[in-house]
Amino acid sequence: MTDLTPNPHARGRCHVLPVWYDLSVGPELNLLSQRSGLAVDEVIRRHSEREYQVFALGFAPGFAFMGLVEEALAAPRLSTPRKRVAAGSVGIAERQTAAYPVVSPGGWNLIGRTPSKLFDRERDGYSLMQPGDTVRFEAISHAEFINLGGDDTPMENVA
Repeated sequence: MTDLTPNPHARGRCHVLPVWYDLSVGPELNLLSQRSGLAVDEVIRRHSEREYQVFALGFAPGFAFMGLVEEALAAPRLSTPRKRVAAGSVGIAERQTAAYPVVSPGGWNLIGRTPSKLFDRERDGYSLMQPGDTVRFEAISHAEFINLGGDDTPMENVA
């Protein structure tokens, strides 16, 4: 999906998703750093300084495809998808970014995790985000992540 462009006239809600960017939950941070020639802190800054538009929901309930990430951060999906990706995992695939709403398989480049509940059967419409909404990711500390109810189980231990 390389021809997607944000619609400047969309009038959806604006969401701020807190994200704990860390190698234990974002194992591709180093890979994106190496690919882009940017320091890990700069990858985080650039990912979190943009506002992204929700293009569509799909793949899993509440999975919002958002874009566009800047070209320097774009990366192809993993050649071998993971069998289990933790709920809240934030990733990049090509020029899109997303956060996994539930535990599922996945092949996106993981860079962090949000404690936000993205899918809830009790919520009207089920999904926190809807097409046309905008999203900004906000870097938070580990302590803030835990205080907000985040699960800091490292990716290699996700069961």
